[in-house]
Amino acid sequence: MPEVRSRQASIEDILTSLIYDGSFDCAVVASGDGLPVAMVGQNNAPMLAAVAASMKDLAERAHPGITEISSRDNQGNRVVSRYFSIDQDLLLLTVKMPAKHTYRRLTSKAISKIRQVWAA
Repeated sequence: MPEVRSRQASIEDILTSLIYDGSFDCAVVASGDGLPVAMVGQNNAPMLAAVAASMKDLAERAHPGITEISSRDNQGNRVVSRYFSIDQDLLLLTVKMPAKHTYRRLTSKAISKIRQVWAA
């Protein structure tokens, strides 16, 4: 009988590929209120999820319907959060990356794969 993988383990595999392919520091999928669903990378990933959810709440007040937020430090390192819905569930994918790294294609691919896992 084939082994059935948990949703979390499957999403962690997607995130592992994402940080490997993008040379990102960490990646987190969290609920809209910042509770981590899956995370890979640095130990501060739970904090990253909570901060990303807080940033979304603040930005949503200023610009309803926002789908992405990016922040950058003095050295150019970035944290990017992309927001997406699956049925009634609002999720966010947050990645932390070094300066001058691209992310859009890789995060779009990861979101597509996460949607497939979530629906299974």
